[in-house]
Order: sequence, then structure tokens, then C-alpha cells
Amino acid sequence: MDYRLENISENEFEELVNSICQKILGIGIISFRKGKDGGRDGKFEGIAENYPSSKLPWKGKFIIQSKHTDNPIASCSDNNFQNMIKKDEIPKLKVLKANNEVDNYLLFTNRRFNADIGINLEKEIKNTVCIENVVIIGKETIHQYLNLHKNIVSAFNLNKYFLPFDFTDTDLKELVLEFHNQITKNQSDIRNKIKKIKDDCNYIEKELKNEKNKLGRDYFEYIKTNSLEYFSKIDIFLKDTINNELTEVYLNLTNELNNMILVKRDEFAQFEEIFVYIYQYVYNKNPQLKNKRRFINIFLHYMYFNCDIGVK
Repeated sequence: MDYRLENISENEFEELVNSICQKILGIGIISFRKGKDGGRDGKFEGIAENYPSSKLPWKGKFIIQSKHTDNPIASCSDNNFQNMIKKDEIPKLKVLKANNEVDNYLLFTNRRFNADIGINLEKEIKNTVCIENVVIIGKETIHQYLNLHKNIVSAFNLNKYFLPFDFTDTDLKELVLEFHNQITKNQSDIRNKIKKIKDDCNYIEKELKNEKNKLGRDYFEYIKTNSLEYFSKIDIFLKDTINNELTEVYLNLTNELNNMILVKRDEFAQFEEIFVYIYQYVYNKNPQLKNKRRFINIFLHYMYFNCDIGVK
């Protein structure tokens, strides 16, 4: 479950992190007011109640730090994050270490955690500052903690931000990337094969479908203007035998999506809100689609037009 932590403020994120630490370390967390924190937003001294486990807890002096971003696709692999750790935080930690104020360092961030780079950063902090226990906790782990501690979710009113449903967004990413690759390589061949959708397409049936699904007239015109020309290309793409595996991906994805849409339909007013939601969900989790993001909507519109999602 994605609680969209990019939507809360930096101060709220710091408070949320300290609330999580009360659960995993202990009630004795001391929070610092915003300002020149000297490399810390909270501290704890003693034996952790449940970190990294209740059987082998860390102990000593803990420094807790939070780094918030409003960028939903930010990652620990971003250069600005790595530079901030190396140039700003490590020098502060060295001062704390020299003053015997830190044995364990926990850095929380609402960025995606890249395992290779994240672990290398942890090692660099350990070796440079001479701290035995260092961990960078990314948004994935923070979401797990929030799922375990719903009282924190309620306290920070995160329910208004979390995504109504999850689905296998990587399937749609795979379809978009391969479709874009094939139409780019075989543009002339595809153009020769395509029979354009005729003007006498039965829009009356589509208008009835739109009424059942509460899709607005203006948005349907938007689909016809911006996406319709690609639908016959997607037909060819999915019917080509070399794409049999991708066709299975498509069928599984539409089955999963339609099931979730039917279950969660009441959480959206107009059907176009579902399109916007799914588009943002997929794009935010798959930055590789940045220059191909219009195809997310094109595929979603095709699914709807083809009666693979929504009420028929």
C-alpha cells in the first residue's frame, strides 16, 4: 500500500518517523525541533525493543534522521541524495561520533530504496564515521511499518493519501515499452497492415457503455482524438504470434484491473478519475516511462474501448 508520503510536509514526516521509532526502539524517543539539527531529528538511548529484531536488538546511543522529498519517483540512487549524505550528513555524524553521541544511525527517507547503492552508502557511513550500526530505511519499509501500526496512519490522516488499490503495474510498463519499441522499428510495415477504424464504428454502443460507467462525453471525445488512432496498431501488436507472451500479460493485467475497478468503483465518481488514478500510479512507480508516458493512457483507453475494463 502506497501512502503517498510525498504529500505530507517535511515536519509531518519527521514526526511520523519518530512515531515509528517509538514502536521499534521504545517510548523514550527524544524529538528535536526543526532547525540546525546537527545531523539528527531524534535520539534514543538504551536497548531497542524490536530493531532489527527482538532477539538481537541494537543498543547504545541512537541517532534518528529523516529526509523528506515531494518527488514521488525519487530514489536513493539520485545524485542529489548521495551528495547530501556525503557532503552534509557524514561531517555532522563525525562530530557526533567525536563527542561520543552515536552508536547507531537510522536514516529514514520517503525515497525508493535502491539496494546496491543504498547498501554502499551505509558502508561508506560506517567506514568513514566508524559507526557499527547504520541503516537507510526507504519508503518500502516505511509503508510496511505503517501497515503494522494503523494508529500512526490514523494519527497523521494518511488514509486520505493512500492509493485505493494496488495492481501489477510492471505488466503495463512492459506492454508500453515493447509496443513503443515495435511501432518505432516497424512503422512502415505496420502502416501497410493497418485498416483504420472506420467512421461508422458503432459509437451508439460505446455511448451506452459510457452511461453505464459514468464516463463523461468530453473525456470520450478526448479518447477519440488522442488515442483512437493507435487502437488498430495495438490490435496488430497483440495478435502477432511473436507477442503471445505479451498477450498473456495483457489478459492477466486486464483481468486484475477490471476486478479491482469493480470492487473499488464507489471510491471514484466519474470513470475518467480511474484513468487519471491508474496513469499516475503507473507513471510514479516507473520513471522509465517518462518519454513514453502518453502510451499509458493509450493502453488504458484501448482496454476500455475494447470492453476489457469497465461494465460492458
